Amino acid sequence: METQNYRELAKKFESEIKAAIETKLGVSSNELALLLEDKEGIYLSKEQANTLCCFVIGQENGFLYLVTAAIQNNGEVLDDFKVAVVS
Repeated sequence: METQNYRELAKKFESEIKAAIETKLGVSSNELALLLEDKEGIYLSKEQANTLCCFVIGQENGFLYLVTAAIQNNGEVLDDFKVAVVS
């Protein structure tokens, strides 16, 4: 899967990615923005095969979040979402 395909996958699952942050940290999904245009904003994990990594910015609080999810069924499903505050 190429970098552009990772971006498309993140766009497809944008609401689920934002919902993972909202559920775990209580940040409204309305104030979250995926870093889709940033070259380093979406990538595949080198350590965990088939794991999508996506940086998300809190537009009001300024926090940077990292959301990871397992890619299943050739990109048809993302599951096992994990959220971390980067800065």
